[in-house]
Amino acid sequence: MVNTKSKSIIITGGARGIGRATARHLLSQPLSHRVFLIDLDGEELQYAATKHLSAYAPRVGYATANLRSPEEIRAAVAKAAEFFDGRIDVLVNNAGIARAFFTAGNGTMEDVATAEQWQAYIDTNLSAPFWMSQAVIPFMKAQNPNIEGKGEVKQEGVDREQDVKRHAEFSDLPEDLHGKDKTDEGSCILHISSFRAHQSDPDCEGYGSTKAGLLGLTQAMAVSCQRWGIRVNIISPGWVSVAHECKEGDEAAARTQGAPHEDDAKKARLETWAGNHSELHHRQHLVGRVGQGEDIAEAIEYAMGAGFMSGQEMVLDGGASKRKNPDV
Repeated sequence: MVNTKSKSIIITGGARGIGRATARHLLSQPLSHRVFLIDLDGEELQYAATKHLSAYAPRVGYATANLRSPEEIRAAVAKAAEFFDGRIDVLVNNAGIARAFFTAGNGTMEDVATAEQWQAYIDTNLSAPFWMSQAVIPFMKAQNPNIEGKGEVKQEGVDREQDVKRHAEFSDLPEDLHGKDKTDEGSCILHISSFRAHQSDPDCEGYGSTKAGLLGLTQAMAVSCQRWGIRVNIISPGWVSVAHECKEGDEAAARTQGAPHEDDAKKARLETWAGNHSELHHRQHLVGRVGQGEDIAEAIEYAMGAGFMSGQEMVLDGGASKRKNPDV
């Protein structure tokens, strides 16, 4: 279903890369979405929100947070909720450690020096999306009369020995969680994984395990979050080239003028993207090219309005994972 109304959207890792491209794409749509960016890099974040996306003010908010800290996550979400007047419609859990390989010690799991990097992967790529989701639910849930309270957690516990799967609760959910005609797409949480959840190179245990873990988290959350009228899905990008999606990239294309969605800016970004890759890189994909940030942004836009989709994975890798020999 096409999005038909303005939405309040949090994007983690929004200062650069896929997060920034997604924010720009959503803000440029005619529905006047509002976007709140969360990132660890305060300088890059401020630039993205106040310079790169300045054409969309005042629909852009931002907060710096270390996503390895549940306390900082809750504080940032509280700021977002205030910016959005108490209602959050969409969470895009995009932030994560992008480096696929261990680099500590000898770079293999045999070396105990990789233990710290392993924990960083777990905390950033897997725990942080859980904590972010936990923090937004009170501001995102449908107004279920059994658990009312915007921004508050009022749901009662249950004796698991008597009702292990909470049958009593789930058999008595309000009939209008998705509107009286049941067609309101409701709120949604989107995790950003990777096609490396399904395939790997040597020494990618930390990255691959956490990206695969997001698949399990998505499935479990989709089932649990139905009680709040929240859909949960996951997008697994392949090789998406976004190194130019940052302040330094903008400065390299300083000739661009006007809003970042206008033709001159688009052309400059496309030239930078095209110049970063050989023809071999493009031929490794069935679609004939490496991915762009906009490819993921468009999928996120679709998933936001796809009211009949929950618990699902969208793999956007240009078909690369279907080729037996990528070295063509």
